[in-house]
Amino acid sequence: MKEHKDQRVNSIIEAAINEFVEKGYAGASMEGIAKRAELSKGGLYHHFSSKAEILFMVNQRFLEPVMELAGKIEVAHSVVAGLNRYIHDYFHYWSCHQRELNLYFLTMSESFSNPQIMELYRESTQTIFEYFGRLFQKGQAEGVLKPCNTYARAVALVSCLDGYLGYLLIDPQLDTEDIEKEIQQIFIKALLVSNNNDF
Repeated sequence: MKEHKDQRVNSIIEAAINEFVEKGYAGASMEGIAKRAELSKGGLYHHFSSKAEILFMVNQRFLEPVMELAGKIEVAHSVVAGLNRYIHDYFHYWSCHQRELNLYFLTMSESFSNPQIMELYRESTQTIFEYFGRLFQKGQAEGVLKPCNTYARAVALVSCLDGYLGYLLIDPQLDTEDIEKEIQQIFIKALLVSNNNDF
């Protein structure tokens, strides 16, 4: 039964992706999503309470691979190596997923005028900030990173990465490799207690 429900939700999400890509958030409708998913409107409301909730779920689905990349930081041979690898993989993932990137920013933009999406967004970003804050704390505890406000450092790193993605939408020809090195320099290498082989 759960497998059937999961398949139905996946079908709705894929239908919603196509609806949002073609029509934007304002032009998309629950009726249009239901039609694409071959459901009645009531059937759609059985799974999702609103268009905003569906958009957020689409965004979360796209972020699953990114969260998997973040999870790999903790299994790297050091926090520093893991953070460096994450920055590299993060840029690579988004530069290869233009459709997902467009919807990521559509969700972010919509959150500013939609309290329901904003609340969902606030919860997920808080989780991300806390996760990276703990990683910086771990680096300090291991004696490889200098003391800093770990939460503020985490917010700054995530904000910088997301800001770069916005400019990548504007100019897909940006040199990702050079920007990646600068971000690693500013957010990680500058915090190293001493020279580290991970750089």
